[in-house]
Amino acid sequence: MTLEKALRWVVVAGIFILPFLVLYVSKSLFFPFITGKNFDFRIIVEIITGGWLVLALVNPAYRPKRSWLLWAFAAFVIFIGISDIFGAYPHKSFWSNYERMEGWVTLAHLFAYFVVMQSVLTTEKLWKQWWHTSLGVSALVGVYALFQLLGFITINQGGIRLDATFGNSTYLGVYMMFHIFIAALYLSRAWVDSPMRRGVHASLYGGLIALDTLILFFTSTRGAILGLVGGAFLAALILIVLAPRSRVAWRAGAGIAVFVVLAGAFWLVRDQAWVHTIEPLHRLAIIGDEGVPDAREMNWGMAWEGFKERPLLGWGQENYAAVFDKYYDPGMYEQEPWFDRVHNIIFDWLIAGGILGLLAYLSIHIFALFLLWKNGAFAPYERAIVTGLMAGYFFYLIFTFDNITSYLFFVALLAFIAVRAHEATPPLFATSSLPPRMLPAAAGGAIILACLTAWFVNADAIAQNRLIIRGLSTHASGVKENLAAFKEAVAYRSVGDQEAREQFSQAATSIIRVQEQPLEMKEEFLRTALTSMGELAAEAPHNARFPFFMGILLDQAGAYEDARAALGKAHELSPGKQSILIEYGLNAFARGENDEAVGYFKQAYDLAPKFHEAEVFYAAALVRAGKDAEADALIARMIEADTAADARIASAYAVRNKYDTIAAIWSAHIEKKPDDVEARFVLASTYYAAGNTMKALQELEAIKREVPGAAAQ
Repeated sequence: MTLEKALRWVVVAGIFILPFLVLYVSKSLFFPFITGKNFDFRIIVEIITGGWLVLALVNPAYRPKRSWLLWAFAAFVIFIGISDIFGAYPHKSFWSNYERMEGWVTLAHLFAYFVVMQSVLTTEKLWKQWWHTSLGVSALVGVYALFQLLGFITINQGGIRLDATFGNSTYLGVYMMFHIFIAALYLSRAWVDSPMRRGVHASLYGGLIALDTLILFFTSTRGAILGLVGGAFLAALILIVLAPRSRVAWRAGAGIAVFVVLAGAFWLVRDQAWVHTIEPLHRLAIIGDEGVPDAREMNWGMAWEGFKERPLLGWGQENYAAVFDKYYDPGMYEQEPWFDRVHNIIFDWLIAGGILGLLAYLSIHIFALFLLWKNGAFAPYERAIVTGLMAGYFFYLIFTFDNITSYLFFVALLAFIAVRAHEATPPLFATSSLPPRMLPAAAGGAIILACLTAWFVNADAIAQNRLIIRGLSTHASGVKENLAAFKEAVAYRSVGDQEAREQFSQAATSIIRVQEQPLEMKEEFLRTALTSMGELAAEAPHNARFPFFMGILLDQAGAYEDARAALGKAHELSPGKQSILIEYGLNAFARGENDEAVGYFKQAYDLAPKFHEAEVFYAAALVRAGKDAEADALIARMIEADTAADARIASAYAVRNKYDTIAAIWSAHIEKKPDDVEARFVLASTYYAAGNTMKALQELEAIKREVPGAAAQ
């Protein structure tokens, strides 16, 4: 029995270590805020699952209890696994990449984590200790973020939105939202169970709630902020319904009244200047008035088209990029060009697993709520608070997506609900067990299994990650070491397959530009990078990103015909993406096909005439191609809108020695913005290039006179 106790201690210790993962940032890994936490989560889960498996074999008390929630979670993992196998890019569906670290491998680990937690943390005391451990960690995170707010610690992602040890304000926001509700849950329990110590508990839990709420507010994560407010509002309504004459109901009603007053006051002052000086209030005030909500709506529309194409099983995990490319909305031009998430949990699972995958996912939430409400296992205030948490979390997911920390606490909440609801339910297969004398052999087998699993899942992935870092680093021995590192990284078939090949391609593009590099080294970089990207494009034939990267690399190498073919494939896969059309146009100019180039730039411009980059490229192309009538008409509109003063347009006119037109464009711009010193220097240089030295000197003297700070220039 000593061995059984030791195994149990290992499993419980591993479970209690997991809340501390949010503090870990691995500076030696690619995507340091993501990969370190995920690798450690996987390794710990593999260890505790191996230990739990032995315990479950020898003692039925460690086996999970029959539950619809257990079957729903298992069905979800199975359905998504089938979707991944038949999806657009099965390798990535299984492994994901370093930026996300999800894929089916993470779902499998989350399911194992759920099973182990509900099988081992079977007492209220253990659960209280685990949640309080996590609450303590959240206090540490809150203090760290508070130092960021005060300016003593740098915000990792830049800007003013707090991110603590998460590297992402959105991830920190949902983390704090979870812990605010959990602190409220235990505050309510302490208020009921320990009336003599209400002041102490109110101070401790209330202080933590205040700290976490403050940090959540300054993450400026609107989904989490509104999720917290909406979840708390729902919890208050439930309390009023369940206990209409109690003091709790009166307090809940007062809370709702305060909320309504504050919400109304904010609505009235939302346009005031002082509101927009406070970033969280500014972001709340402009909901619906900026590009981000529109971008999400466009993503939802693209996802709907992708779902209609594969409605039953979807595209497999990590394959929204293919849908995004195929159904790209040109109105997305101001957003990043390569979305890999829909930013809506419904559509994300519709794309990943089709209608079957989505229903399986939703069934987890439904059965969790069913268990929460079906019997007397939870007190009314517990039902209200946990329901509010689940509602707030789901609202948050309507506008973003999960990460390992949100998964960690959501799955823990599911296990907590399952344990409490099935306290009297017998475990599965309770009548059979392994003889005690077999325990050492089983333990040895479990250790071997856990080690093999950990090695298979993590060893190559970590090695590949470190090789990417080596490939991107500067070495005293020169770029030969970078080449060797990238070659070795690409040889692995693991999590970082896409990142390794893309970083290799970008490094090759940079090496080719360096004149001092030997020709043989440039050719080796080019050849190997193209081969690796070609393999990636073949494995993911629905993704425009990979042939697009190949086209850029080939263009840089001067292989314009080969680049044309690669860019043509990218355009075929994503006909509405302007960045591909623009690169296609530049390639046509490099091949001397001016009319063809103008056609591509015109397509990019016509897709979204408000897209400034496409407008500039089209105008410059018209000028370079000598299509003066069309160019003049477009430039006239741009001068009126003050968008024509662009170096690329000036360069196109300069090639044709049309300095008078350049001067007219810049003069019009300066009339509207006389304080634009750089534009005035451009105008002076234009006069000089045109041979009008006197006007150039006059403009420079005027700058010196009107802008004394520019005299030295």
